[in-house]
Amino acid sequence: MQFLSKTVLKKFINTEISSVGFDEGYIEHAVKKHLFLSIKIFDVTPSQASIIKQTALSCDCDCAVNRGVIDCSVSFSDCILSGTVAQLKQVAKKLSTQPFSLPKLSDVILEKIEIEMQPKKRSKIMGILNLTPDSFSDGGEFVEIDKAINHAVDMIEAGADIIDIGAQSTKPYSDLVSVVYEIEKVTPIVTALKAAFPHIEISVDTMTLACAKAAIEAGADIINDVSFLSNMEFVNICAQENKKLVIMHSRGNSKTMDNLTYYDSLIDEIYTEIFEKAQSAINAGLDRKNIIIDVGFGFAKNITQNFELLKRINEFKSMGFPVLGGLSRKRFMQDVINTKEPKDSDFVSALSAFYLMQNDIDYIRVHNVELTMQALKLNDRLF
Repeated sequence: MQFLSKTVLKKFINTEISSVGFDEGYIEHAVKKHLFLSIKIFDVTPSQASIIKQTALSCDCDCAVNRGVIDCSVSFSDCILSGTVAQLKQVAKKLSTQPFSLPKLSDVILEKIEIEMQPKKRSKIMGILNLTPDSFSDGGEFVEIDKAINHAVDMIEAGADIIDIGAQSTKPYSDLVSVVYEIEKVTPIVTALKAAFPHIEISVDTMTLACAKAAIEAGADIINDVSFLSNMEFVNICAQENKKLVIMHSRGNSKTMDNLTYYDSLIDEIYTEIFEKAQSAINAGLDRKNIIIDVGFGFAKNITQNFELLKRINEFKSMGFPVLGGLSRKRFMQDVINTKEPKDSDFVSALSAFYLMQNDIDYIRVHNVELTMQALKLNDRLF
C-alpha cells in the first residue's frame, strides 16, 4: 500500500484539523497538541536547569542544556525547552510547585504560549516624512512646509496608517540640528496633519526631549526615540500623556555607531538589551500597551548582521510588544542590488517589507508607501 502524506504548516493547523472531521467543539483544545514551540531561557543555575530538564522529560518534552550542568562545572546555562503547547502547559504547571524561583519561570512559559496563540494582525504602514536637509534618502526634498504636507497627504492617500516625521538625520556621521530648528519644522506639520486627518496616527522621530514635548502638545500620538532611551524623561512624558513610545535598539550615536558592531551573540544581545530597556520603561510607569520595540536595522549593525536580524526578527515578537521594522532604503538593502542610490532599492525594500508582513511584524516604516501597499495587498490575499 502506498501512503500519501504531506506536512502541515503551523498557520493552517486549525483548518487542517477541522478538515479531517474532528469534533468542532474541541478544535481549540486539539490545536494545543499540534503546535510545537521552542522557548529559550537564559542564565539559569545548574540546579534550576536540572529541574527544568527533568520536568520537561516527564511531560514528553525535551530541554537542551549546557553539558556542564550535570557536574555543575558551569555557573549558569541557557536552556532550550521544546514541546507542543499542551506539553509545555504541563511543564509550566509542574514548575509552579518547584523551588529555586521556578514558579516565576512557570508564569513566563505561560506568557510565551499566550503570545504565540494570539491571532495574527495586519501590518500597519508607517510613511517616512524627512524634514532634514541631509537625510541619506531624500534630504532636502521636503524641507519646505508646503512640500512636506503635500508629501504626507500623498502617503496617506496611498494607504499609510501612520506618518513618521523627523527633522534630525540619523545617517552615519551626520551633524545634529538645533532643537529650535527641529521644533519649528516638526510641530506645524503635526498640527496640520492631525487637523486634516484625525484618524491617522502621527509619529515624531526625535532624540530631543524638547521636541518630543512640543510634538505631543501639537497632537503627536507616538514618540519614536532613536536614542535607545538615553534619556528616561521620554518615558515619563509618554506615561504622563498616555502616548506610545518606540524603543529602538542602537549603540553610540551617528558618529560612533559604525564602530560598535561587535556582538558575541547578535540576536541574544539585541533581544536582552531591548527587553531590559522596555522593562525599565514599565518600571518607570509607562503602560506596556504603549511600548513598541524596534530592532534598529542599520544602527550599530553591519550588512551581514542586518540580514541575520531580518531573518530572525519574528523571535522578537515573543517579548510581547508590537514590533516595528524599518529597513527601507538602508545600506544593506542597497547592497542586494549593488547600488549607492537609496531610491534604487525601493523594490527590494518592498520585497523585504513583504517578508516582514509574512512574519507578522506590526509596523513597517517605509519611504515608498505606494510600492509597499502593493506588497501589503498581496499579503492580504495570503493572510
